Amino acid sequence: MARCMTRRFVRLTIGVGAAVLWATACQPPQSEERAPADQRPTSDLVAASAMVGLPAGTAPADLPDPASEGALTFEKYCSACHGIPSPSAHSATDWPVVLRRMWLRTEGLPAGYTVPVPDARERVIIVNYVLDHAMQVAGTELPAGPGRDLFTSTCNRCHELPDPRQHSEQDWAAVVIRMRQHMVQMLRQSPAQSEVQDIILYLERASKAES
Repeated sequence: MARCMTRRFVRLTIGVGAAVLWATACQPPQSEERAPADQRPTSDLVAASAMVGLPAGTAPADLPDPASEGALTFEKYCSACHGIPSPSAHSATDWPVVLRRMWLRTEGLPAGYTVPVPDARERVIIVNYVLDHAMQVAGTELPAGPGRDLFTSTCNRCHELPDPRQHSEQDWAAVVIRMRQHMVQMLRQSPAQSEVQDIILYLERASKAES
């Protein structure tokens, strides 16, 4: 019951944060407006930055509720520059920041790049969609066991810690291996194979722990 109430509070908090995001998303990037012309990023640099270090995308059919308006809108705009990210790639607290950064980048591109920019209504649809399918984060107290500290220090470098119960015991190995590949692409470093195995074993055990 406490866990359910916590999630409702997070959703309410994120809803307020999203409203602020929507209200500010249509404003021009102020930092670039104030910067001298010779210090502003070039259009080519802005375009290239959208593709640097990103892992392979998710197939449209593999998105949650792929035929929904949210999935179709998310796919339309996110596939314009790079692979479609999985909504579970970020937590509900991280997605508004990620989307704001992407919108600022696309707004900085000239019309010649033909990169579509979502309007205010479409941004609401996208935010609601990713929040509905965002990564479930771990509670304040992770299940005890060997590998917990390694899981915390390794996975917390890129995102909030996922709830070990988000995936089944049978699925965690594939998830961790994929995350390791993302670390190599984005951070140019990776935990040792023995550490990866310890993390997998911890998550497999923790996935069966009671809430």
